[in-house]
Amino acid sequence: MREQEGSAVPEDNAPSEERAHLEGGSAATAPAPEAGTRPEPEAAREPDVEGAESGVVAGPAPATGREPSADAGPQGDEPGAGAEPGPAKTHEPAAVADTGADAETGAEPEEGVAARKQPRGRAAVRRLGATVSALVILAATAGAVLAGEQWSAPVAAATPAGAVDVPAGPVTAVCAGPPTLTTGEGMSVDPEIDPADVVPSTLTRLLTVPRPDAAAAEASYTLLEGATEELTRSGSVRELTLTDPDGAGVLEAQPVDGVSALAGGATLTRTNAGDLRGLSATGCLAPSTTTWLVGGATELGESAQLVLTNAGDTTTTVTATMWTSLGLADAARLSEIVVAPHSQTAILLEGVATGDPALALRVDAAGGEVTATVQDLQLNGLVSAGLDTVSPAAAPALNVTIPGVVLGESTPEDTATSAVRLVNPGEEIATAEVTLLGADGETEIPGAREVVLDPGAVLDLSLAGLEPGAYAVEVDADQPVTGGVVLARTGLAGELDPDAAPVDRAWTAAAEPAPRGLLQTPGLGDLVDAGALVLTNPAEEDVTVELVPVTAGGTIGDPVPVTIPARSTVSTDAGDLAEDLASVVVRPAEDGDDGTGVLGAAVLTATADDGELITVLPLSADPQAARSVLVDIDQ
Repeated sequence: MREQEGSAVPEDNAPSEERAHLEGGSAATAPAPEAGTRPEPEAAREPDVEGAESGVVAGPAPATGREPSADAGPQGDEPGAGAEPGPAKTHEPAAVADTGADAETGAEPEEGVAARKQPRGRAAVRRLGATVSALVILAATAGAVLAGEQWSAPVAAATPAGAVDVPAGPVTAVCAGPPTLTTGEGMSVDPEIDPADVVPSTLTRLLTVPRPDAAAAEASYTLLEGATEELTRSGSVRELTLTDPDGAGVLEAQPVDGVSALAGGATLTRTNAGDLRGLSATGCLAPSTTTWLVGGATELGESAQLVLTNAGDTTTTVTATMWTSLGLADAARLSEIVVAPHSQTAILLEGVATGDPALALRVDAAGGEVTATVQDLQLNGLVSAGLDTVSPAAAPALNVTIPGVVLGESTPEDTATSAVRLVNPGEEIATAEVTLLGADGETEIPGAREVVLDPGAVLDLSLAGLEPGAYAVEVDADQPVTGGVVLARTGLAGELDPDAAPVDRAWTAAAEPAPRGLLQTPGLGDLVDAGALVLTNPAEEDVTVELVPVTAGGTIGDPVPVTIPARSTVSTDAGDLAEDLASVVVRPAEDGDDGTGVLGAAVLTATADDGELITVLPLSADPQAARSVLVDIDQ
């Protein structure tokens, strides 16, 4: 890993103390010096969505019949406008420096009028003449006003706002490396387990897919350490597969005939035993100036590591705002984090807010763009309690939907259960209604009709005891919120601790509907035993999409039409599309509405000797859809 020169936040090098935290000990964390305040981000206009294959600028998406959303903060890459949301409670009083200054203005002095002395002889005549002239001028002025009311000058019509096509550039995405152990040099291993099972197996798969009227785009992949490899042609696609990569890297795909590349990828890791036991996957992410992350915890036995990656050529300064179950955290250590070009920085959040069960963050970058994720690692004593990566969530809104929620058998008495996590980053109390969108439409969650979130608070809502199946979680609130869902799978206890069963966890985040995109299924048939392609239609009318399979050998299969009823979720077995499925193109049906979006996720599972492992990869939107921007010309 490249040395972080000039970084404001050094790498954490206290494995023994961190191990004590996770296994039940305590470790003192020295407070970071107070950092400067972060500048308020500028407001930006949200881009319209356009059709990917045609390259034609698209207009506004059609109404879904649902309550319109309103952002509380930045959306996607764009910083939000307005005041920072603040809660009622914080861990400690935060000192906030006022960086603004009022401009002083002075009133200009009125000019004096010099009085001229008039000769006495003709003064009365001049006064009379002046009076008559004034009456004439007054009458003329009144006539002009009346004429103006009848003969108004024509006013130029205002130019309506419209979408402007932005020239296509390279598609850039950051792909994660393997998960890292934050618990020290040793690992807790059952003596009966094969030592090979504690070694993670990691796969990074990248590809560019042809469009109907263009070949697969040329692309390259560069590790942060510097080595670059080209994606090579395999059948109809270009692809690259890395086994056990050394770390994160950057995918760059070139446009074809003025159209953005249809490119994507993911990194998947499987570990059958030890502290890193679990199935963890992260899609390759586009860098952004603002990222929302909902997930992670810092209670005893839990570690949350914020990972920041700068794929650009300039130094980027990052400030993260963190909310907890108690409100806004006093997190000076997360201010003014300097991330050098082509490098990665990791910060352990238990050193910022210790002992909290529910975290959410907003990451703002200045001077460039970064990708941000949270590695969530949990231990139950000596037994693994889950590993996964928290990926970016949609910005807060009045209505948000979380896709890819596949529930298994569970009871409220289970030590680990699936749950919805919501964050209210605003200054007002939020009341939310949380429902499931399943195969049969809407399903009520007991106790979730009126969920109250205090200002700045993060809340978990259990999904234990609900009918197993594929769902999405929909949240309707009176204040902007965002969220995610953690899925839990409990295994069988072993000799290491007969009273503690291992658990695997998977995070899925709130997302925006997309008309087309890619679902990644890395390692299917190898590290992954099964995959479910879960699609949700939050609109009031049925939607039909096509699933186009892409195999590991580069073969493009025939499109498979899938109709998703209104307000419902449909799950398709990935193995039914192709034996060696690598990716799936999701696009509107030929006779469908190109502007109607769906939410999707690939839910991947594997079977270990002591239970099921699970992870979720969200639908990645077609990069071409973000190439139109709204331009409003005021006259």
